[in-house]
Amino acid sequence: MPENPPAAALAWRPPLILALLLVAACLLTVDQRSAGATPVVASSGEDSAHRWSGYRIPRNGHADGGWMGGYKIGDTPIFVVTPTRRPNRGGYQAAQVVADLDRSRGASRRATARAAWVLSKYGGYKDALQAAAVDAVVYHLLVGGRWRIDHHRGTARIGHSGDPATVRSYARIMLEQSRKLAGVYRVTVTATGADLGGTIEATVKVTARHDRPAAGLPVAVSAPGAATVHAVTGDDGRTVAHFPATQQGWQDVTASVGQVPEHRLHLRRPVKRGQAAAAEAGVRRTVDASVLTAVRGPQTMSLQATPENLVVGGPAAVTASIAGDGSPRAATAALHGPFGSASAAVCSGSPVGTTTTTVTGDASYPLPALAPSAGGYYAWRVTVDGTATTMPVTACGAVTKVRAPTTTTILSQPTATLGENVAVQVTVSGIPFQGSVHGTLTLYGPYTSDTERQQQRCARIAQAVPFLRTQGNGTFPSPSISLMESGYYAWGASISSGDLWLGSSSPCLAPGTLMTVP
Repeated sequence: MPENPPAAALAWRPPLILALLLVAACLLTVDQRSAGATPVVASSGEDSAHRWSGYRIPRNGHADGGWMGGYKIGDTPIFVVTPTRRPNRGGYQAAQVVADLDRSRGASRRATARAAWVLSKYGGYKDALQAAAVDAVVYHLLVGGRWRIDHHRGTARIGHSGDPATVRSYARIMLEQSRKLAGVYRVTVTATGADLGGTIEATVKVTARHDRPAAGLPVAVSAPGAATVHAVTGDDGRTVAHFPATQQGWQDVTASVGQVPEHRLHLRRPVKRGQAAAAEAGVRRTVDASVLTAVRGPQTMSLQATPENLVVGGPAAVTASIAGDGSPRAATAALHGPFGSASAAVCSGSPVGTTTTTVTGDASYPLPALAPSAGGYYAWRVTVDGTATTMPVTACGAVTKVRAPTTTTILSQPTATLGENVAVQVTVSGIPFQGSVHGTLTLYGPYTSDTERQQQRCARIAQAVPFLRTQGNGTFPSPSISLMESGYYAWGASISSGDLWLGSSSPCLAPGTLMTVP
């Protein structure tokens, strides 16, 4: 229903639809010459009122006689609310906001709200028919009894207007609409979250009594870093605005709804006791509402292995330096490997272990350590959960080198003949990825007796021969050594450290390493 005039958008009964449409169509061409302009004198220094829009009717010595319609104080329309008082010739006091006249033995809170709504929505439009209908409705709601539009005083006053049928139709529509819509209007704002660079969608909903949609109200919707969007509520009481998400964090989306009908009377009491009081018309409100919505931005993260090199069984850890949000969130580290080279270390497949911690503000966070069980290169994959204002972040790197321990053992024949070329069986284990192994075969002696051999314990070297094992782990024959002197001997073998393993030596004088040459 258009605010001015109040006809045609809401019919009381199906048979009246055509008649109301005709009345509304003619409303804008009503001859305003019937509205008088006789000034009402006020006491010096007080607001004075003059007739504004309406009809002259018979005088009766009371405020409801002589004029049916609205008055004006300066630029403010007013309507009399106390018909049995004397006409106001002494002026009015400043307006007071009143939500319930019942506290002054007047109309109930509900009737007060309905009258305030009619005055707010329709009382500010200068049209004689409409002003007369507002006058009749205000008396009907705030005074009642014989001033109801269907009782003798109310009916008689309408009968003295310029077009009683139209005034009565308008009054009925106003009463019906006020019954449905009068009261506190509610404004709610909802907004979708967005990622930085995306779009925030804000929905503003305005409802009147019993959640009925309030259409046709101007709305200004604003968000940080964006131009204000101006719109009008639709038939469903809603409007939608879109904003670019230009700032990360919690953003305050605000809606300002203007021209909201008032639910309280702006009452002007008389300066002189016994004279009529009035209420201001055309008073509208602005209702604001807001909502916080989250705009997510990126987090940043860098990784550092701590330590970068270790031995199998030692603690492998990663430190994640994180920036982006102060909210508690989980950081999970997964260790992937082993790989044969640093360039081959990637964060794919099943991890050998995972560990988790909680992070908050911008800082460096060491995650709990893991203990790799095999030599090789490992890569850390760290994932930090997102929050309302940050996106999740994942990084792969912080390559860690883990070196494996090795073992070397020897098995020799217990005796040999002088001048014989003798070789032993060497066993190497623990080499990751079967890398090539450089080693040395050593013959210790000769000793004159087993006792001397036990005392000197591999202190005397007879010969040392290097060897290369290209296949890494396994058992293989050593290079041969020619025995040129009789005596008691011991064999030993050692391998050098490699990129991913530690060197090792066979135990001195271990069983299977002793040999005698008669």
